[in-house]
Amino acid sequence: MRKNNIKPYVIVLLALLCYNLGHATSIDSILSKIEFKVIAGSKVGGAAPLSMPVEIRKIRSYSPANPYFIGAGAQYPITPKWGVSLGVVFEGKGMNTDATVKGYKTTFNANEDPTANITGYYTGDITTNVQNLYISIPIQATYQLSHRWRMELGPYISFAVKRKFFGSAYNGYMREGTPVGDQVDIDNADYDFKNSVRPIDVGFSAGTRYGISKRIFALGQLDYGFNNIMKTGFESISFGLHNIFLNVGVGVKF
Repeated sequence: MRKNNIKPYVIVLLALLCYNLGHATSIDSILSKIEFKVIAGSKVGGAAPLSMPVEIRKIRSYSPANPYFIGAGAQYPITPKWGVSLGVVFEGKGMNTDATVKGYKTTFNANEDPTANITGYYTGDITTNVQNLYISIPIQATYQLSHRWRMELGPYISFAVKRKFFGSAYNGYMREGTPVGDQVDIDNADYDFKNSVRPIDVGFSAGTRYGISKRIFALGQLDYGFNNIMKTGFESISFGLHNIFLNVGVGVKF
């Protein structure tokens, strides 16, 4: 009787053991195909309109701000050619510019004494400093063109961990309220719009990478933000600004 009672339990245990071994083998098989990577590099671009506004008459100077990225990710091959990649990237998205403008809608002293704010249409010289930092999550489809070349494209979502958007105006004048309002001379005035920068940026990335050696590769990627980086209802700039950046760097795969 005891032997007959024990037999069903032995069969169940053996079945569970076989299932777990098979399941573990399946997981190990998947993990063995995953390619892990770390990347780092520099970037150039800025928060820019889709076309040059008529208000901006001349770009006097430009330089990228926080022009770097560093991240990690994993790629899984679905077929010998196609795959999917997921990553996390810490990156700067910024610029410093000095421009000459005419009839440029803006607000000065935006984050100081509200009673001292001046909103209107500015003509003169103005600096713009955008120095935002993000944690980005790209999800990309990958296509292996050859042994060395791979295409990567797909959407991303970025979460701002630091928002800075400020500048100053000089050697100009403001038309208060409307383009033909009262003229106010501007020798030097500041603005700060950091509280109006969206905390989330959503966009699309397209790029390629080239295998330098078995583990090291070079990469190039263009990022385009779908949404205006400023919040809905923000009216101190009359045109939308999108995060548009070219990233160039190197990576190591494991």
